[in-house]
Amino acid sequence: MGVVFYIMFLLIGFLYVHMSCEDRNIYMQIWLGGLIGTLALMFGIVPVALVFGFTIPAHLVLFVIFCLPPFYLFWHKEKKKLLQTVRGGWRLTGKSGGMTHLIFLLVILPVSVLIWVLLTNHVMAPYEGGGIASGQSTYGDLAMHMGIITSVADHGVFPPAHNLIAGLRLNYPFLVDTLSSSLYLLGGGLRTAILLPSYVMSLLLVMGFYFLAHRLTERKAAAVLATILFFIGGGFGFAYFFEGAKADPTKFTMIFNDYYHTPTNYNEMNIRWANPICDMIVPQRTTMAGWTYLVFALWTLLKTMEGRKRRAFIWMGILAGCMPMIHTHSFMALGILSAGLLIYDLIFADDKKECFINWCIYGGIAAVLALPQLFFWTFGQAGEEGFVKFHFNWVNTMDPYLWFWVKNWGIAFLVAIPAFLYASKRNKAVLIGGAMIFAVAEFILFQPNPYDNNKLFFVTYMLILCIGSGYLVHLYEKLKGVRGRAFLAALLIAAGTISGVLTIGREQKSGAMYRTFSEEELEYAAFVKENTDKDAVFAAYYGHLSPTAVLAGRQMFYGGDLWMGSHGYGMLAQERKEILSDLYSASDTEEAKQIAEENGISYLVDSRSERENFDVNDEIFDGMTKIYDADGYRLFEIR
Repeated sequence: MGVVFYIMFLLIGFLYVHMSCEDRNIYMQIWLGGLIGTLALMFGIVPVALVFGFTIPAHLVLFVIFCLPPFYLFWHKEKKKLLQTVRGGWRLTGKSGGMTHLIFLLVILPVSVLIWVLLTNHVMAPYEGGGIASGQSTYGDLAMHMGIITSVADHGVFPPAHNLIAGLRLNYPFLVDTLSSSLYLLGGGLRTAILLPSYVMSLLLVMGFYFLAHRLTERKAAAVLATILFFIGGGFGFAYFFEGAKADPTKFTMIFNDYYHTPTNYNEMNIRWANPICDMIVPQRTTMAGWTYLVFALWTLLKTMEGRKRRAFIWMGILAGCMPMIHTHSFMALGILSAGLLIYDLIFADDKKECFINWCIYGGIAAVLALPQLFFWTFGQAGEEGFVKFHFNWVNTMDPYLWFWVKNWGIAFLVAIPAFLYASKRNKAVLIGGAMIFAVAEFILFQPNPYDNNKLFFVTYMLILCIGSGYLVHLYEKLKGVRGRAFLAALLIAAGTISGVLTIGREQKSGAMYRTFSEEELEYAAFVKENTDKDAVFAAYYGHLSPTAVLAGRQMFYGGDLWMGSHGYGMLAQERKEILSDLYSASDTEEAKQIAEENGISYLVDSRSERENFDVNDEIFDGMTKIYDADGYRLFEIR
């Protein structure tokens, strides 16, 4: 039912698009329909769940609300036209955004399939020795997302609580995970609930990036080149491995065998610029969703500026207002870029008053929708331990400033200034907006981990590659008749993609390599899910691979130590770690029960993880009720 439910939202989204954008070809309609259907389920459940809770009835109410307008039109006005479109829908008629069958089959689909393959062998993949496994890039973050998904679906409470640190609201951008929670709640398996939306959004992201690049350049060749350089690309980190391989061949083979030693992740040589597929899209679900809607928003904003219709500015405001809890960094990047484009639009608009009013409508609607999310969720977390602070030079630890960006950004850095000089006035404004995003990310830190500012840097990077690809195609045409231009073009593409190709090769090899949960842990988690109070608080070791939190979705007194510092809970985390240590090393049952009662803890986990990380006193279990004992896991109910 979960799979069917999501597919229905996608189909209805397509109906919406067909009825309002019938002049666009099938690929544009599929893209826009997928975006609308996914957003309707992902964001639309928020107001409904605030009333009905995150429950099956709430989802049925949302479904009815979403279905009514298109089905009314379908049966009363559009039935004949829609049936004609379905029968002949694969004809490339109308506005295409530059998309053709050939481009879809040879560029969009292969890049998307590449992402799908990595997702499939990185997300809860069967492990050869039993249990489930991940790949290299998903070994860390995926467990947190799985815990959010299972917890939200099982508890049914909205706004959701933080299942890794009891008593706190979940402030992390959670909408992409609650999308999976919807599928999981309605009967989809956990793996399916994660993979199906990821498959859909990764396809929408690749299509959207192409459409954005085409709108910026109005060249199919440039849009194709930009898509390849962005998704398959990387910097010049490959040079370190090729150079080292001359003296020691293992310096090259380590790319495919060592943990995070690739041409896009080589900290020893200050290579920190990740490949988007391997390090951003596959492991970071919020970034994948954020980029999917960011490229849609940028494409829509550029289209809105061209048409200057007030209705388009209204829809633009609604779209922007939905983004904070999809991905806060993408919402921030859109806001900065919008400010830059507002200045450009005011300078060149014929009717400056009308232009200003339209932008105020866009900004006002976005603010009305976004500010409640920011105040209720984002600012509360960001203010815990001073997220926002001055920080310069990102993660550069050893290189001269410009050289760091040359070797990390590669082609994008080298083409940035020529592309700006070549660009149209509008595209110059886009690049200036991108430069503003870069400057903000370079001088202001928005989370405890400086590396995460790359989510802003990447927006500038993608804009440079889009407009820069237009310049490179223009340059190629200017060199017509010059011998060797094809060779030079091939060399440039190779230099821009070889680091990414090697990194993707390593990531593919790492698929299902790292076991995350054994069969015994899966059985234990199933018992916890079926036999314990869903609102109870559990005490256990705070490692990130906790079957209690991740698979059973139960609330931990403190868990997921890998992420809590970067989420702004460093001081609280230390306090709770000390309490857990005191609990497991208590002198007797009574002292342990007193600590548990004071902190609202109902269950105590005893496994190898607790034995290895706490000074466990076995006497504390004597007066507790043991409800599970198998394969190295014991679970005690504290009464």
